[in-house]
Amino acid sequence: MTAVRVAAALGFAVLATSLAAAQPTPLPPKEQAAVDDAVARAVEFLRREQKPTGIWGTGTQANDGGYLVGYTALAGLALAEAGVPPSDPALRKAALVVRVAAPHIDRTYEVALAILFLDRMAEPKDKPAIQSLATRLIGGQTQSGGWAYKVPVAAPSEANQVLGALRKMAAAKPATTFGFRDRPGSLGLCIKMSDDVRPKPTTAQFDPEKARAEAVAGLPARFRGLPVFQDPDKLKWEDPPGKNQEPVGGTTDNSNTHFAVLGLWAARRHDVPVDRSFTLLARRFRSSQDGGGGGWGYSYAKGGSGSSPALTCVALLGLAIGNALAVDKDVGARPEQDQAVLKAFGMLATKVGEPAGTFDGRPSVKDAGGLYHLWALERIAVLYDLPTLGNKDWYRWGMEVLVGHQKLDGSWAEGGFPGEHPILNTAFAVLFLKRANLTPDLSKRLMADTRLIAAKVSETPKPKVEAPPPPPPVSVVTAEPPPPPPEVKAEPKPQPAVTAEVPPPAVDRPVWPWLVGLAVVLGAAGLGLYFALRPRREEDDEGAVAEDDEEEHPAAAFEVVEDEGDERPRRKKGRHDPPTRSKRPGR
Repeated sequence: MTAVRVAAALGFAVLATSLAAAQPTPLPPKEQAAVDDAVARAVEFLRREQKPTGIWGTGTQANDGGYLVGYTALAGLALAEAGVPPSDPALRKAALVVRVAAPHIDRTYEVALAILFLDRMAEPKDKPAIQSLATRLIGGQTQSGGWAYKVPVAAPSEANQVLGALRKMAAAKPATTFGFRDRPGSLGLCIKMSDDVRPKPTTAQFDPEKARAEAVAGLPARFRGLPVFQDPDKLKWEDPPGKNQEPVGGTTDNSNTHFAVLGLWAARRHDVPVDRSFTLLARRFRSSQDGGGGGWGYSYAKGGSGSSPALTCVALLGLAIGNALAVDKDVGARPEQDQAVLKAFGMLATKVGEPAGTFDGRPSVKDAGGLYHLWALERIAVLYDLPTLGNKDWYRWGMEVLVGHQKLDGSWAEGGFPGEHPILNTAFAVLFLKRANLTPDLSKRLMADTRLIAAKVSETPKPKVEAPPPPPPVSVVTAEPPPPPPEVKAEPKPQPAVTAEVPPPAVDRPVWPWLVGLAVVLGAAGLGLYFALRPRREEDDEGAVAEDDEEEHPAAAFEVVEDEGDERPRRKKGRHDPPTRSKRPGR
């Protein structure tokens, strides 16, 4: 054995140790019990929502946008990942729905989900249907390496011709160099081995143009011009505007591309040649990473079009496939040395929160990025064997958010993504909580030092956040303790003269009360004057009237008057006594 091979073997042994250490840490018993309960309740919700015919949704535009097959396949996939066996009646009914509809569907989402679900059911009889569906995805790929909303539908005979041409082109092209996955079979190292290592190099001459011409010679004319049969270097690498519903040459987006990639990778297990499609895919993402944010956006644009966390996960999936299949000519390094990969994970780390050890008061699903983002994050972290991002346990953080916001009926009402629906939301939540790996064979091929990736991501400078504008300049005195408040001098009390200067507002009052009061006062005064000045008279025993003595002494107010038969003293009338009524006639 050569020294090179020995060194490679030793390197693989070291790598195996690092990979084993990258497995996720088990949850505490209470948290694991909460997750198990949440998944069980979600499964029961999906069971209740399934119609007797086996479908989820109604297939109407108002209810689910007409994505009957997509809803059914995704819900069935979630049940399978939750541990429901393929023999379960719910899954058997769902599989029958997908099989019956498969020849007619032409939407990228539904075609890809149908492949994923039928592949998960693992029934050999579904192989022709999977191959036919995969051919539609291959035919719908555009010159920018992505997919629009629709794909072309091909007859079974045409699909077989396309697959035959692709197989011829794949068989004619030899590998030119040894790969680090070509380990010596005699060593028996305990490493993540691929089930399909690269072929050994050969010295045979290869003419790619001649091989292509021979392969496509028998194809129908409408398939010969497909981008998958062209030289990538001669493609325009651009999208036409406003054609996202065109089955061929449409306007692509990274969400439809996401599902198409997952579907094609699953179809690869069913003898579908996908290397040329993934060559275009790897170039798409190599040419469209955002230089500032480090991620990828919704649309395709050379040099980037923004950074979306969910769609950055899609790009990382594409780069992983390009690296694993050695179809990415610009890879230049393993994942832990790939700057595009490290920058992307660095951006994703900023979108992950810290676990709090509780399910109460956690951010809403929408504030956490939405269920589509959480599912994409889970799948890409599982693919790369990353238990943490930026030293944060992404799974425990997301798990707390999901468990804390599950509804009593077992569903998730809030999805936080366009087109959300309780069935889709619940399916994505189950896939996250179960840490579902939809590309397990890709994980085997993707040889990466996960501990080194995690360490480098933690060291990656975080995206700069613009600071708020500085406050206006102030004097250096403000650095000292603030001065006491200014002394408030007591104001002199207002004098009456001051208040008199502001007369009260005039009020209209009637005059007659004043006149009546004046009359009463004058009348009382006159009556009193009358009694005070009136002359007093005194009447004697014969009835004569005598004038009062104005100078009479007070002691003479009483005198004794003798009268026959009456010895009582009798008071002499004085001037202060009231006059007696006269007995004269006429008085």
